[in-house]
Amino acid sequence: MADLSRRQFLSTSAIAATTAVSGPLLAGLKFPFAVENPLTHYPNRGWEKIYRDIFRHDSTFHFLCAPNDTHNCLLKCYVKNGVITRVGPSYGYSKATDLYGTKVSARWEPRICQKGLVLNRRIQGPRRVRYPMVREGFKKWADAGYPRGADGRPDPKYLRRGLESFVRVSWDQAFSYAAKTLHNIATTYAGEKGAALLRKQGLYLPEQISAMQGAGTQVLKFRGGMPLLGITRVFGMYRLANSMALMDAKIRGVKANQAIGARGWDNYSWHTDLPPGHPMVTGQQTVDFDLFDTEHSNLIIAWGMNWIATKMPDSHWLTEARLKGAKVVAVTVEYSSTANKCDEVFVIRPATDGAFALGLAHVMIKEKLFDATHVKTNTDFPFLVRVDNQKLVRAEDAVPGFKPPTMRRDTIVRAKGQGGLPTIKAADKQVIGQGLLDEWGSYVVWDAKAQKPVAVTREDHGKYAVATGVDPALEGTFEVTIKGQTVKVRPVFDLLWQYLRDSCDPETISRITWAPAKAIEGLARQIAANQSKTLIATGMGPNQFFNNDLKDRSLFLVCALTKNIGFHGGNIGSYAGNYRAAYFDGMGTYIAEDPFRLQLEPNKPVNVKQYFKFESVHFWNHGDKPLKIGTKLFTGKSHITTPTKSLMVCNSNSILGNVKGHYDVVVNTLPKMEMLAVNEWWWTGTCEYADIVFAVDSWAELKHPDATASVTNPFLQIFPRTPFKRIHDTRGDIEVQQGVTEKLAEVVGEPRFKDVYKFVRENQTIEYLQRIFNSSTMAKGYDARDLETKAKDGIPALLMSRTYPKIIGYEQANEEKKWYTKSGRLEFYRDEDEWIEHGESLPVYRETIDATQYEPNVIVAKPHPCIKPQPL
Repeated sequence: MADLSRRQFLSTSAIAATTAVSGPLLAGLKFPFAVENPLTHYPNRGWEKIYRDIFRHDSTFHFLCAPNDTHNCLLKCYVKNGVITRVGPSYGYSKATDLYGTKVSARWEPRICQKGLVLNRRIQGPRRVRYPMVREGFKKWADAGYPRGADGRPDPKYLRRGLESFVRVSWDQAFSYAAKTLHNIATTYAGEKGAALLRKQGLYLPEQISAMQGAGTQVLKFRGGMPLLGITRVFGMYRLANSMALMDAKIRGVKANQAIGARGWDNYSWHTDLPPGHPMVTGQQTVDFDLFDTEHSNLIIAWGMNWIATKMPDSHWLTEARLKGAKVVAVTVEYSSTANKCDEVFVIRPATDGAFALGLAHVMIKEKLFDATHVKTNTDFPFLVRVDNQKLVRAEDAVPGFKPPTMRRDTIVRAKGQGGLPTIKAADKQVIGQGLLDEWGSYVVWDAKAQKPVAVTREDHGKYAVATGVDPALEGTFEVTIKGQTVKVRPVFDLLWQYLRDSCDPETISRITWAPAKAIEGLARQIAANQSKTLIATGMGPNQFFNNDLKDRSLFLVCALTKNIGFHGGNIGSYAGNYRAAYFDGMGTYIAEDPFRLQLEPNKPVNVKQYFKFESVHFWNHGDKPLKIGTKLFTGKSHITTPTKSLMVCNSNSILGNVKGHYDVVVNTLPKMEMLAVNEWWWTGTCEYADIVFAVDSWAELKHPDATASVTNPFLQIFPRTPFKRIHDTRGDIEVQQGVTEKLAEVVGEPRFKDVYKFVRENQTIEYLQRIFNSSTMAKGYDARDLETKAKDGIPALLMSRTYPKIIGYEQANEEKKWYTKSGRLEFYRDEDEWIEHGESLPVYRETIDATQYEPNVIVAKPHPCIKPQPL
């Protein structure tokens, strides 16, 4: 064949191709059909097969989607050729029941959000952690036998986190590295020798080193991220922390009753999710309500909460309530997606939420829109305060012949040394030590009828206070005799009204918040007109500032004045992530099972003893030190942190990836640590700086059952074991804990370590779930195996709460039960020294740091006898 040039070849090929296709293409041209009714007849529907083939699946299964958004949704996966092609709702929520057969409505269907619809892209995504890995420098340090300098610290060349590659290791190797490092660190810092090394390092306060009590295990920290999201696999981190007492006993040669476990890090408070004013006012960790309680409300206020965007599966309850006639208001710093659904929108200056609430309270009191009887009998407003030292007057000091009651209603009083009671045994009663009751004392009000001071005990609240016949004065200045001296006193309400009257009128608050004064007045009147029918749902925006307790106390003030706490349709709530482990108040049988006396038989009583201690990550996030200025240690003796030398964490990227002050933590705090081990299934910023990364299962791959619940809905939900094959070389979070303890058995020479997760090893993890259920007030009676079977069909159960929707404060508002406070009432006045020193004994408005160009976070107030902040 003669050689063809490139030009000739291309020309010949083009002609040939045109000839080949021109006939069929022209032949394929057809005139359009005239179809009168395509619903009765449509020609040539063969093309639909392509889409049916794409949509067709080989199998389905259910799994529980449970990020930290509080919702928890059982979802249905559709699998084709071993790949999850799509995710949809289970349509099983309308079948949920409790132990009594109580059913829910079909309005929970379909339960899914935009995140869930595309979750298959993350389960099968490119950032999955595919196998266990160890950082290169850390591996060299461990392989070299953990060499240390004269002060006990590793050479910085081994600590180049974020700058090195990771090395793939086997699971056996990963467990071995973790176990050997934990043992080495605990041994290094044990006893006086370890304390001397820590002092030589010069990184910690003497109080921190003393708090270790000689136990090297106290520098080992463990954290289950948002542990309610997995009560065995995530809360299991604290079981692991408790088991470290076995190692301490071996290292120091002490008996079990002298052994000390590790430290367990918190979540809810450190994330700034816990609204600190809630426990100050109520004694409750947080007051909240299931979001579908909007069904019972007339006025709904989304305050700093972008409900539509952050509570997606439950956003329809808000919009449906509005359709049914409820008025919806947004208090926000921007025009959000929630604002788009509201009747009124208040766009205020950031961090001025407390001021806005105080402006509302001013209007309510000025116009007498509050429930006087309610505040007299259910709050501390009538309690007398000494004008000279800002302390509450105690009946023991001011009422001659006063004796505290010997009978305490709805209370189990424990003598000194008796300890507490499991909540399931306490049932509906509060458990309080006699020593605490003696320390708290009783209070004094001024009886407007008898014109004299009268004692008020913890028993005198609500209808029981009315029954005494005392009419407490809310305003005025009086004199009482205390230890032979005449002292001027005023009711809390009187002091509060003076502050509101002088400093919080609508015009002043308008200048602070930018909200129109007339609008402030209008909203105050609307709330007052909807007594017990106003819901205030606050979000995390207002919580992310210093002094945020003042915002909570001010919001509670508005709700207390208008009787909107603890009622269906009338309540206050704060919403962030999932937190209320108290739903499973039998958790102690799992995380605090005595590792020296493990119960190795199913269906038998468990020995409980807590060897580990909880600690807040606030300290670590503050350079791994408590707050101390000069000689003043602000934490006091009860909350001293210990030095942090290792951390094992699961189910969380907040510890590093999105930590506040990321640069400071990575550059200044992280180098003090010697091991950071992370369980993760999606590569995060925390993984990037870790020493060991354990690759764990996604929710769709779990091979061990687990359970969770929520603060925004009524469901008790199981993570069912799924038939979906693991995509990568992963293990379950709880299997990682089991693997580490089994290696510790070898390294430490303590065989009991091997049995810490015995039922996991035997693939009977559900036994731990059942133990928790059996000891929990809201889960007792449920069979964990039965619930898992239903979850595999996409059906949840209902928590055994007393109401549906479940709401906090119901018993106090409707059944005259006491709040969990010193007085048994809602408390707005704080007479502890810290509050008085800072000028915050009353709910006041304080500018947050950096709120203005003037910098100092000043209290906005005219001269007041109870607002006298002291310099350090």
